[in-house]
Amino acid sequence: MVLDSARHEIARTDACPGVHGEAVAADEAVVVGCEDGVVVYAGGELTKVASPDAYGRIGNQAGSDESPVVLGDYKSDPDAELERPTRISLVDTASKQITLVDTGASYTFRSLGRGPHGEALVLGTDGSLRVIDPASGAITSTIAVIDAWTEPDDWQAPRPTLFVLDHTAYVTDPATKAVHAVDIESGEVYASAALDVVPNELTGVSGLPE
Repeated sequence: MVLDSARHEIARTDACPGVHGEAVAADEAVVVGCEDGVVVYAGGELTKVASPDAYGRIGNQAGSDESPVVLGDYKSDPDAELERPTRISLVDTASKQITLVDTGASYTFRSLGRGPHGEALVLGTDGSLRVIDPASGAITSTIAVIDAWTEPDDWQAPRPTLFVLDHTAYVTDPATKAVHAVDIESGEVYASAALDVVPNELTGVSGLPE
């Protein structure tokens, strides 16, 4: 349900089973994940965009002010106890279409990010960071960052995490207690640091004054 500032209903839908995850794209379009696609809120309207599979769950997502396309995960096995997908979803909030891209490696919910120009970023279990053109779905570069790893069965257990700030993608490596800084445009891993603890979640700020 969408409400205005006076809490009056603007729009509603019940076509989103298993609601999980959301992101905001360019022009303030909002995407909400469902078990069979997404719901897009744009221009004052809610639009259901169905997955190409009967069960095509999109949950964890990453949006960008620089792109009308939202990057999301994509799971298609309703019976899997722990599905390790290799395909990601690209939801175009303007055309209301979903494009699936096979990255060639599995990933987790901490593997998705966006670059400074709206690039879609996916950290794979092969240890490489993929840079994807959100408009075409083409993988424009694959950057080796850490050793290959396996997603733990416990979703709360540490696993490599991607965090993006400005032109840098930061990647943690719990196995070696390290964090690496990657220049998204050049593909250079230009800095690495050893930590005293096993990294898990990661976030940051620029520290620059407004």
